Amino acid sequence: MTLVALIFGGRSPEHEVSIVSARNVNQQLKEAGYNVLPVGIDRQGRWHAGDDAFNTLCNEPTAQTATGMAQVLSRTDLDVVFPMVHGVTGEDGSIQGLCKLLGLPWVGGDALNQSLCWDKLATRTLLHHNRLPQPAFLGFFRNRYDEDNAIRKIESKLHYPVFVKPSRTGSSIGVSKASGRSQLRDAINLAFEYDYRIIVEQGLDGQEIEIAGLGALEPELSIPAEIIPGGEFYDFKEKYLDSGTRFVIPAEMKPAQLEEMKGIAQQAWSILNCYGLSRIDFMVTRDGVYLNEVNTIPGFTSISMYPSLMNKSGVSSTQLMKRLIDLALQRDQLLGVKDHFETQDDWYKGKKDD
Repeated sequence: MTLVALIFGGRSPEHEVSIVSARNVNQQLKEAGYNVLPVGIDRQGRWHAGDDAFNTLCNEPTAQTATGMAQVLSRTDLDVVFPMVHGVTGEDGSIQGLCKLLGLPWVGGDALNQSLCWDKLATRTLLHHNRLPQPAFLGFFRNRYDEDNAIRKIESKLHYPVFVKPSRTGSSIGVSKASGRSQLRDAINLAFEYDYRIIVEQGLDGQEIEIAGLGALEPELSIPAEIIPGGEFYDFKEKYLDSGTRFVIPAEMKPAQLEEMKGIAQQAWSILNCYGLSRIDFMVTRDGVYLNEVNTIPGFTSISMYPSLMNKSGVSSTQLMKRLIDLALQRDQLLGVKDHFETQDDWYKGKKDD
């Protein structure tokens, strides 16, 4: 029976959310017929493997309870890794690169995909050069930051309200909506607490829409969901805590808008090198459809949108787990990749044949 190493926790502010997501994935993998090795990473970066890993992380993990990364990943009975670490080391390409080096299949996109989508400023810049519609944005760097000049630039290029975000956080951590200069200053200072690179985006008035993608080169796209936040915007509290947020599934959209949105999603999937799964977020306004964000390790909590959208689109939790594992195991075959050779001589012979 296939053994899946389910990795969760980590050192990011999304530590607790990752544990909740992993508990659900753990149950769904077992229901789908897989053996699961839970592997929790505590806040100090220590690895804890075994059936008690969830309880260990939720209590007070110590060095004595740690298993060790090398001991876990060197196991010869591991078949595939399922990264469910939200944020730093999970969505920045670190775990994916490690799996690649060790020759272990893993669920989701590769290191390039993860690192690109994790970095909002990099994503925005790449999509801008490919002419995909998205909110206007400006990037700032702490070592070159001058507050007065930055405020003037923002107010000349954008108009209130704007959203200020650390370039590399998830779950809306460190994100603020600013409707005036005073709020803007506070928002920038907060964002710089989480990253030395930040992004200021034009706020848009319209429908906040999310769709889920599943597949290889040509992903299957779910029906759309509209997010109607109970607060100012869909922040961490609205996503995971005491939420007044409402969800409309499927979202009420014009057919032409839906087709345009799916076309943009397919383009973004290819440009950002997505694979396996991603949640793709949009703003739909009177002026058009705008790509907002691509999340490569979306939440799997009981109220998370990615599994809900796949379920509403006819893919059950059990089917979703099986498809994600199959995609991980068949990555090279589905992508037509040959990135290793048995000997240097094989490579040389191939060049001579050309």
